[in-house]
Amino acid sequence: MTSKEIDHSHEMPRSGAPPIGGEATQSAKHAAAFSPSVAEYEARLAAARQRFDQHRAVAALFRDKLDPETFEAFLIYFSALGVGMTEPVEGWIRGAGSRCGELGLAKLAKALDAHAGQEADHHLLMIADVRWLVDHWNVDRQPKLSAGALLAMEPTNGVLAYRHVHEDVIGGIAPYGQLAIEFEIEMLSVTYGARLIERCTEACGGSVLEGLSFLSDHVTLDVGHTHFNRLQLSSLLDENPSFLSNLVSAGSAALDAYAMFLDDCLDLARRRLLS
Repeated sequence: MTSKEIDHSHEMPRSGAPPIGGEATQSAKHAAAFSPSVAEYEARLAAARQRFDQHRAVAALFRDKLDPETFEAFLIYFSALGVGMTEPVEGWIRGAGSRCGELGLAKLAKALDAHAGQEADHHLLMIADVRWLVDHWNVDRQPKLSAGALLAMEPTNGVLAYRHVHEDVIGGIAPYGQLAIEFEIEMLSVTYGARLIERCTEACGGSVLEGLSFLSDHVTLDVGHTHFNRLQLSSLLDENPSFLSNLVSAGSAALDAYAMFLDDCLDLARRRLLS
């Protein structure tokens, strides 16, 4: 599937991403336009978002000076390992919607089921990115890499943690927590995605954009998805304020797991360069 074939039905006009480290303040301002409950959710997520921003891989990618080889190797592992985190997303959302329906949350169940289709086949972009990035790497970098071997890698601890967050939430007492997971993870594209692309192109040159189709698409797509998720969160909390704590727990766990995944990608990139 090409980037043009990805559904843009939730897409909103793109706005500039807030400065790195300032997403909690910006999100709180947006939340005020929805409901006091969403504002409280945003306030209680601030610590997890700040923890993510200060995580060692995030600090390195956005604030340290990294050489082009490290950036390029990071992108290869991000795309290769990311397939195992992206391919299940449609099923996770549908599963959460089904469980929410069982709990009588019919409106959220319907919204999640509709949203699930927006996530179908996004992993194909990551597979295409791996192949392009590996071919680009192998032109003049060492050691030579195999796209097939990278795509066949066993999941790392970060990937497994990310999967477990989804599975535990969907199978637990609060499957509606999937909404918070989607909200936090898709908002990363909005708050960090454009800057990551900028950092990569600054280090590796503009041609690397050809291997960033997943990132490039989600910088745009997830503006709309984040708006959609915030609307659903506002509605859910207005009707069920007691859900707040479980939503905060799910969103925080997702950010912590995603930070672990980024650590894995950067560590593998650095080790590859030493081999």
